[in-house]
Amino acid sequence: MASTHSIATLISVVVAVFMYFQSRRASNMLPIENVKAGLLSAESSATVGDKLVAIGFGGCLDVYVDAVDLLDKMGSKPPTETHHFSTVESQTEVEQLFGFFFQHGAAGERYVRDKELFRNLVSSSRSLSNVRSSIGGNAPVMGNRFAREGAKVLLGSTFRQDTVESGLWKGVTLAGGQSAYRNDDDIHLIMEYPAGQRWGPYQANRANRFILHSDLSNAKMESLDYFEKELKSTNADLLVVSGLQMMDSFPYANGERQQLLQRVETVVKSVGQNTRLHFELASMSDEDLFNDLLTYVLPYCDSLGMNEQELSLIQSKLLFDNLTTVSDSNPRIASALDQSRDVFRELRTREKAGGRRLTRLHVHTLAYQAILTVRGSEWKHSAAAAAKAALTAFRHTCASEEIDLKRSRLIMDQSFMSSLRADGKRIHVNASEPVTCWSEGEYDLCLAPVLVCTQVYQTAGGGDNISSAGLVLQI
Repeated sequence: MASTHSIATLISVVVAVFMYFQSRRASNMLPIENVKAGLLSAESSATVGDKLVAIGFGGCLDVYVDAVDLLDKMGSKPPTETHHFSTVESQTEVEQLFGFFFQHGAAGERYVRDKELFRNLVSSSRSLSNVRSSIGGNAPVMGNRFAREGAKVLLGSTFRQDTVESGLWKGVTLAGGQSAYRNDDDIHLIMEYPAGQRWGPYQANRANRFILHSDLSNAKMESLDYFEKELKSTNADLLVVSGLQMMDSFPYANGERQQLLQRVETVVKSVGQNTRLHFELASMSDEDLFNDLLTYVLPYCDSLGMNEQELSLIQSKLLFDNLTTVSDSNPRIASALDQSRDVFRELRTREKAGGRRLTRLHVHTLAYQAILTVRGSEWKHSAAAAAKAALTAFRHTCASEEIDLKRSRLIMDQSFMSSLRADGKRIHVNASEPVTCWSEGEYDLCLAPVLVCTQVYQTAGGGDNISSAGLVLQI
């Protein structure tokens, strides 16, 4: 009897403690209705002018499928151990690598060396009832978002004619026109999974995707000739370089990748100072490729865009000369801002003859958007840009232009620390004006909470849409 009474008491204590922390958590949350109104107001405070954006490189046909459904179709079983691989050479490696990213709720993208395996994966995907396809690749997705927001776009990509006609927005011009048409599209297999999904002993703590590809056109940068030629006759306001992660672990001939990147370097050096340069990072694991990017691309960029994984990756490379394979999928604001400061500082001190100094950095995470700019630089409307990026995160992942509060939630609290370091300060968020901006040293920072979609349609392409939405108001 005493034992039963003790158990009941213990349960009561546990419930009371749980309810206490739940109430504290609720009291620290921002009122979501006010946040929505404040973000929409901030977004509308700036408009898109008559701007031309040139963006390369590459493109593909994205094939979307539920990750676990595909693995079941392939007869795959959850592995007893997960492992990280830079490339994929067998179905066992698909299982172990997917499990590695899945259990961390992390996005991953890897090259499949076994062409027959990749064809089988694509064929199995297309036999599933929930499969769908759309135009893909960093450059086309970013280009479409720029065009949707009102900018004109010159796109460096190659596609099948029907992919171009059905997939590109009005206002996007394909460099090379019909000469850039291909007989077949490179295919990217987008294995999406929702938050909370289980696969054997593994569970995803957030919605995300695992991408497999076996590209040839993108890795060889077949669109570069057309893009370089047409770029010379334009006066673009912004040049965006993206898609270079397609070079990751590709089996090039000796020196071939460096030759291609030297041509990219020639392109970015050729534009005038009135054209700002942005580089969009992506998942990669090849340290030699990252070293090449630090030599041939990053020294010429005014602006960088990245998610929380890519932020950890570049910070680790710059400070410790190694690449992280996975990182916190929902990092604390103070931690992400400290990493951003590190990247900003390191890249601004690595000047190269004929290069530029970084003046903008945009970090897009599940819970918030952070934009850092150098005070007095030409980047404008940071508060509006952060708000637009935050709203675009919902619009893309929920596939809805209307911000539906029934399908959204806030992760960000009503206050945050600006840094984990000694000079960090607590900053309180005004729910009615939720984009919080402040200055420190030579930097201006703006941070906006994201209305996180709870009924996810797709995560792939989220970063590209978010980054473009932020950029378009700042040029």
